[in-house]
Amino acid sequence: MKRRSYWITIGVLFVSFVVWRTWVPGRSFDPDLWHSETLMQEGIRLGMADRLIARPTLKNKTRAEVVEMLGEPPETEYFRDWDLVYWLGTERGFMNIDSEWLVLRLHENGRVAECRIVRD
Repeated sequence: MKRRSYWITIGVLFVSFVVWRTWVPGRSFDPDLWHSETLMQEGIRLGMADRLIARPTLKNKTRAEVVEMLGEPPETEYFRDWDLVYWLGTERGFMNIDSEWLVLRLHENGRVAECRIVRD
């Protein structure tokens, strides 16, 4: 009987972990990691951006609040129809030849109305 309850506990923990990873993708935001040039090249921002999108962390923030959190976005020719554009790293997957970007659109009230991850 003890052996059976052990496997039930293990099963519940496993299912809980899978559900948690599905509902809470990526990794928590860490400003030091976000701003690290070395880790940025390794794609550290991708997981953090997943979590920022999954939870409406950036929604309704002002441009100043976003810049305080993520830094001033660098100049880029990509995605000119978005207000803030951040490079996340090379795209995930088998053929990673493009890049992934975090793009944000501000509402006329100056707050984030939309944010998503896009590829070039």
